[in-house]
Amino acid sequence: MSASRPLIVAVTGHRLNQLPEPERPRIQHEIASAIDAAEHAAREATDGPPRCVLHSAIAEGADRYAADAALARGWRLVTPLPFSVERYEEDFADQESKEHYQRLLWASRRILPVSNELVEKVGGGGAAPYAAVGRALIEKADLLLCVWNGLPPKGPGGTSEVAALMLEKGGLVLWIPAQGGKTVLVGPAPLPRAGTFRRKLHEALARTFGRAARPPEMRVA
Repeated sequence: MSASRPLIVAVTGHRLNQLPEPERPRIQHEIASAIDAAEHAAREATDGPPRCVLHSAIAEGADRYAADAALARGWRLVTPLPFSVERYEEDFADQESKEHYQRLLWASRRILPVSNELVEKVGGGGAAPYAAVGRALIEKADLLLCVWNGLPPKGPGGTSEVAALMLEKGGLVLWIPAQGGKTVLVGPAPLPRAGTFRRKLHEALARTFGRAARPPEMRVA
């Protein structure tokens, strides 16, 4: 495997209103640790210095925790968005949040609002743009960081649905429980083919994280 093979990590997770405040420092730490572990695993898989990219929709909460941690480590940031840059900013109420959003946009290598065609294809009413951006996030990803409360999806585009779709396309998921507990590695069934980048990535991550079966609540809405 060539060392030029990039590692593409995506992140999905709850916004701040669904992340208990006492748990937020732990979640930030777990995300940073997962990013470090992913980079180390990619180094093992490629036998060389990896090129690491994070795909994040930079919403408040898990998305921004991951974006900040990745940028601090010199990763590239790519930002698929559910709407135009201007319309998406309306999702964030206070000025501090808007300024954080703008800083991440400036740091991003690519800003990719989802197309109308993808939104129409996904469907789901008012949630369609969020469902579409979830699919865009994982389209090229090898690994998904998933900050999830363990509950089934409430509708299209939710955290558990994005994770389920990632597994169905043969990607790997690191589940960081939002309510406390250890980060676990959830692999697709079957696992990626032996000798491939993703299989080597899985094997390296499994030496750091416990492995878990896909929970039944991690499903498509």
